[in-house]
Amino acid sequence: MSDLFIQDSSLKLSLADNRIVIKNQARELVREIHIDKVDSILLLGHPQITTQLLKKLSLRNINVYYFSKNGHFVSYLDSCRQDDFEKQEEQARAHFDDYFRLKLAQKIVSAKLRHQINLLSSFDDDGVLEEKDFQVFQNAIKKIQTASSVHEIMGYEGSCAKSYFYHLNLLTPVAFKFSGRSRRPAQDAFNSLLNLGYSLLYSFVIGAIKKSGLSLGFAMIHESHKHHAAFASDLMEEWRPVIVDNTVLSLIREGILIQKDFEEDPHLGIVLKTDAQKIFVEKLSLRMFEIHQYLEDDKKRYSFAYTLDMQLNSLIRAFKEKDPNCYLASYTRR
Repeated sequence: MSDLFIQDSSLKLSLADNRIVIKNQARELVREIHIDKVDSILLLGHPQITTQLLKKLSLRNINVYYFSKNGHFVSYLDSCRQDDFEKQEEQARAHFDDYFRLKLAQKIVSAKLRHQINLLSSFDDDGVLEEKDFQVFQNAIKKIQTASSVHEIMGYEGSCAKSYFYHLNLLTPVAFKFSGRSRRPAQDAFNSLLNLGYSLLYSFVIGAIKKSGLSLGFAMIHESHKHHAAFASDLMEEWRPVIVDNTVLSLIREGILIQKDFEEDPHLGIVLKTDAQKIFVEKLSLRMFEIHQYLEDDKKRYSFAYTLDMQLNSLIRAFKEKDPNCYLASYTRR
């Protein structure tokens, strides 16, 4: 089972005998795959998909995610057949419990900062960073454990984010240097990759949450607003450095992606060209399914995808038992 990424706007997806058929504008067959081999479909740009296929995907609980040409998440379609309203009621109670949210935020944000430390250390081949640089994150982790509100925790996280991206830039090849975080539009190639990666990670987490039966809106860290899947933003926080940042640094340091793979759009800023998008998506997908030790008290090795499912199951227990300590925060050893 895997995700099906379609990035060519000239393609059309249709259904034939439980097979997803992909054809080009000349109606020539490009690819076909049995529907049972697909977890979800991600459409970047403007590929077309027939109503018959959408209906079959809905009956199979296979979600469809729509992205703009440059990878910005737009929306998704699902049948709501996976929603478990009993689980969501327990989740909602946790959402309105300040103590529960505080304790869960401490676990998630601390895990994120530990991952940032680990990534900076892993890519610092030339010893550019000093121990005092890492101490900024260690001090923040200590302060987080005694914080009295989620707002205070996110303040520490925000301060560390500035240090993190400053240090990350020091480890970046000259051609990909950046002056800070720029979202949309991206001001440089490095931020363009981060934006695309975070958008894809966001959709992946949305899919995992939907399959678990939980709600996208009842978040523990981020505030809900309009259509934002705040709970997905919660769960992807600790995985940003592990999955996306790691992939981005690996691709540019290994020379797999170069400056010629990007172009400037007057409305979207710096964007990755279509052929290079395919390389990035494939690399990110492989990263999601690499096997590592992600849990401190479990010496077994799992993929991120499997670990995320474990985390969601632990949250279901946490909501039911009203105990945030049930949550399995991810872990990396520096």
